Amino acid sequence: MEIKNPFKKVSSDDLKTKLSMSEQRLTTREKELIRKRDQARNEAKKALANGNDREYRVASRRFSMIEGQVSTISSMVEMAQSMSDVIEMESGLNEVVEIGQNLGQWQKQLGFDNTKLETAVTNIRTSMDKVNTATNMMTSSMDAAMAGGTELSETQDSLRSELLAELSSEDTEEDSFSKKLESEMKE
Repeated sequence: MEIKNPFKKVSSDDLKTKLSMSEQRLTTREKELIRKRDQARNEAKKALANGNDREYRVASRRFSMIEGQVSTISSMVEMAQSMSDVIEMESGLNEVVEIGQNLGQWQKQLGFDNTKLETAVTNIRTSMDKVNTATNMMTSSMDAAMAGGTELSETQDSLRSELLAELSSEDTEEDSFSKKLESEMKE
């Protein structure tokens, strides 16, 4: 006697089709139950307005049962939609894995040693981290030095005055030299 496996492997496309059909059937059933739930609610409201307790209890019980079914079916619709999303993601991941495997094979064919590449990349990253750390420390030190004190401002002001004086004397010397050249050329 042969035992059949009810959980045989199904292709992604087949599974998506089955999920889509199930989702449509569930959505149709959900809409039908929502219509019945709303009808039971209206009957309960009408019975309550008329003061009819027995009709209210029957209609409200029906409403409650149908509401539970609607909630369950809504969850199942969401589950089917989530499963469809997972199937799409899975097929995309399969592509990525296949491409990754191909890249690995091509690297081997080109003679690349993955461990050497990974070590080199790690060394570069470590070196960049060290440079960034040193830069941050220098920046922090410079910020601390620049942030303080009147001494720094006084030094900057003094240097500015000194440099402006030098520049103006250089301009004066250039002016006198250019005037001397002009007068010699005229003669």
